[in-house]
Amino acid sequence: MVKLPGKVCDNPVPYLIIVGVVVSAFIFRSLLNYADEGNLIMVILMAVAVGFIAIVITKAIQYQQIKEL
Repeated sequence: MVKLPGKVCDNPVPYLIIVGVVVSAFIFRSLLNYADEGNLIMVILMAVAVGFIAIVITKAIQYQQIKEL
């Protein structure tokens, strides 16, 4: 389970989503560049990084929803 620091969890949801989309887009662009070079290991690492970013954003949003209750 991913443990998130308080600063990440206290940001408003739209900011978290915007930052997540921007970071994911940059990582995905890097993934495509490495795929063009034929570097399989970096492609796999970048795919894992995109998944990790998605998990962190989801956990932060979930934390905020629980905190509001």
